[in-house]
Parts: sequence; structure tokens; C-alpha cells
Amino acid sequence: MRWIVRGLAVLAGLVVLLLAVVYGGSEWIIRTGHKTPDIAVTVPKDAASVAEGGRLANIVMCRDCHAGNGEGKVLFSVPLVGTVAPPPLAEMAARMSDAELARVIRYGVKPDGTSTFIMPSHSLGRIADDDLGRIIAWIRSLKPGPQDSKVKTGFGPMGRFLLLTGALPPMATENNLSVAKRPGDIGRYYVGVACQACHKLHEDSVMEDGKTKVPALAPVAASYDPAAFRKLMRTGEGMSGRDLGLMGVVARVGFTAFTDDEIAAVQAYLKGEAAKAPAK
Repeated sequence: MRWIVRGLAVLAGLVVLLLAVVYGGSEWIIRTGHKTPDIAVTVPKDAASVAEGGRLANIVMCRDCHAGNGEGKVLFSVPLVGTVAPPPLAEMAARMSDAELARVIRYGVKPDGTSTFIMPSHSLGRIADDDLGRIIAWIRSLKPGPQDSKVKTGFGPMGRFLLLTGALPPMATENNLSVAKRPGDIGRYYVGVACQACHKLHEDSVMEDGKTKVPALAPVAASYDPAAFRKLMRTGEGMSGRDLGLMGVVARVGFTAFTDDEIAAVQAYLKGEAAKAPAK
């Protein structure tokens, strides 16, 4: 009996030590500060720019993650893993300058220097300066209210373990991938700021959950005729007629904001990329 008690005591001690390492290491990751280049953003105030900012916020999925009117919502909440709840945009903007808003969108870095998580800075960082100003103009037009979510993001022990192992990495980046004005090659541009939040051009991949498969973008787009591709982009329905899960959500919530000409430009760019790929 004495040996059993000692064994349980040792086991309990190891568990406590493991939890301390996981908590301490993950907390260091969460609190680490990040330096980024300065951003000088011009935020327009005219109604047309605000409306275009709202349309762009659909395309780059601000209104999916933060809810349709920016009121914030719970993306997921899993016991032991944690809760990811993008905050209400109006409330957040009230505490930030335009430069600070631009910094968190483009670099994934909050005003205190700590990193965001989940937010796809690798694609949002490609938003042109003028479009970034329009999106911030739309955010500034939002008003806080009782509909705003009060839920905060937090990580449980499994979530902290994912942070510590790099499976859930901080999204802070120092890379400036933007240009001053929305480029004429809008197909390439929209693929970069929207589609590549999830997809790679020529390689299959998986989402952060390690389970959801994401096909290579260029060969898939090249396999669709223009009408079927428009349907895919507006409804998330593939050629087989089945709903494509996350793509369906993205299409119905965000990509309906694309014009027909923009969808055609996206497909034309992706077909060109597919043609460049070496034969397998």
C-alpha cells in the first residue's frame, strides 16, 4: 500500500509539473511582444468608401469571423481546448487609433504588441493600403450595442499544449506584402487577400484543426467551367452538387460580394497558375 501511495504521489507531481510547463510556456507565447514596421494609413470618410469597405470586409472574411455587423461571435468553444471569440469591431476600434487597427489587420499584432491567433495575417497582410483604409472606414462606421458579444478568447490545457507545440501558432508577422493601391490584376489580388487565407496555390494542405483537408487552389479552379465556378464561389456547391462544408460558409457569407467580373478574373488567374505547374 505504501508503494502505491508513493507511486500516485509521484504521478501527481509529474502531472503538476507538466501542467506548469505547459501553462508557463504557452503564457510566454501569448505575452511575447512583436515589433512591426510603422503604418501610415489614410482612412476616407465618404459614403462610397465606407460601403466599399463593407464589401471588402465580406470578401476577406472580417464579417464571417466577427459576425455580419461586426458584433463579434464565438468561432468555437471546445472543453479543455478553449474558446476563440473574435471581439466586437466597434468596441475594439473605440480603443484603437487608425494605425493600431491597420497594424492588427496587416501584421496580426495588437496595440500591446502581443500576437493575434487564428486571424489570417498571411493573407490580410496583402490588402492594399487604399483598401485597408476603406475597411477601417467601414469599421469606424459601426456602433457598439447590446448585440455585441461579451465572450472572450481563452485557452484550456489542450489549447495551451497546441500553442506550445506550434500547432496553434501566433499570427504576428513583420512581412509587408501590401501595395499602395489595389492593383489592376484583381484576379491575383483577390486570390492573395481572400482565397489564400485557407488554400495554397499548388499544394494540398489542412486547416489548423489538422483534419479539414484543403485542396490546391489552381488545379481545382482550372477544372471548372465559368458557370460552375461562379456557382461554387456564390454558393459553395461543387460540381458534384454537394455542399463543400467550410467553402460553403465562406462562399455564402463572403464571396457573394464578388462581382461576376471579379470572379472571372480570379478564375483566369488561377487557370494561368495551373498551366504553369509542372505535369505530374
